[in-house]
Amino acid sequence: MAGRFEIYRNDGQFVFRLTGDDGATLVTSEPYGDKETAIAGINGIRDCASTALIADLS
Repeated sequence: MAGRFEIYRNDGQFVFRLTGDDGATLVTSEPYGDKETAIAGINGIRDCASTALIADLS
């Protein structure tokens, strides 16, 4: 699955979402004040996601 990060504006803030191959939204970020910080958030997810553990809290 490749997915895609999309950066967009919402109420004057920058937000990103990760979409799957089928276009479904998988993750939506918190709002960021500038695009550079939103990009840093994307890079943080890229760095952590591949090694993140799954915690079953059910």
